[in-house]
Amino acid sequence: MSSCIDGLNLYPKSVHDAAVVLDTVTDRLIAAGDRRAAFTDVYGIVTRAVAAQVDRPDGMFLEPAWISRLAGRFCARYLETLRWSERGVAQDCGAWHLAYASTSSRFTPPVQNALLGFSAHINYDLVLGIHATIVEFGHGRDARMLARLKHDHDQVNTLLRLSVPEALARLAGRHGCALSTFFHDNAPDLATWVAMEMLSRWRERVWADVVALLEAGGAGERAALTRAVEQRSARIAQMLALPSLHHTPGAALRLLSRAA
Repeated sequence: MSSCIDGLNLYPKSVHDAAVVLDTVTDRLIAAGDRRAAFTDVYGIVTRAVAAQVDRPDGMFLEPAWISRLAGRFCARYLETLRWSERGVAQDCGAWHLAYASTSSRFTPPVQNALLGFSAHINYDLVLGIHATIVEFGHGRDARMLARLKHDHDQVNTLLRLSVPEALARLAGRHGCALSTFFHDNAPDLATWVAMEMLSRWRERVWADVVALLEAGGAGERAALTRAVEQRSARIAQMLALPSLHHTPGAALRLLSRAA
């Protein structure tokens, strides 16, 4: 049986490698009628936006090489979870287990599938990815450089905000999502606000977790912190997976804030 990742670079090193892989995976999943495509499609929008800024001499990032390497590592982690999903292997993270389980039901709207994917990828994967990339670049003890990296981390929020309308249009047009169609046509500003309230809060907590990992006293403390990150990411995913939440964004936001 063919796989949506056959012949692809499963270990992208840069944001440009990641964009190519994500576009290919999305096209293959859509062609196969696979509901996992909703997350990958939206993820690709954000990745291409990051790549465009990395390429600009006057772009928004202070450390474009670092952000590009992070995007490659971040994508490689997603591909690892997708490979496990393809093989029917258990995920190492409860949030990813719920994200993939949601795609097996035809009753889960594409926007909810996408949100569950982003929840797992940000609340768990991004913490470990940023930490590993900081360590790789040798910046773990450099306060000045960490401030620059935090600036770049925050700049991604701007790209996420700008990507929401296109994401809604993709989910509506390519994935037949009635909820996305409604919000795109009738309440795009509300949809953007709700999305960014969640995403920006998640991402701020991500950086706090990264700092805690950098300051940890040893492997045992880092392992304990990683377990706590995984548990919190699973709680957030459980909230997002509740069937009623996609009808009540205000209630969802309150629950997700408490879970975080």
